[in-house]
Amino acid sequence: RALGPGAEPLLRALSSERPPAELGALLCNLSQAPEGRGALLEPSGRVVRRMLELVSWPESAELRRGVVGALRNCCFEHGE
Repeated sequence: RALGPGAEPLLRALSSERPPAELGALLCNLSQAPEGRGALLEPSGRVVRRMLELVSWPESAELRRGVVGALRNCCFEHGE
């Protein structure tokens, strides 16, 4: 269940100029696990800012839906 280096390629694809549409579903699934939410909610906020940019991405409804689902799942993370 530990993400390890597996999250890095996904986060790198997220920061690309044209992220693939399938990335939305992967992010949504990743954000269902506490470890995944931890990777998306990293301290600098860089990943969340990028996901917020993609909420209005005109090129892919599939990507938008997945990103919105990931952001929703991240709302269930609480700090100790």
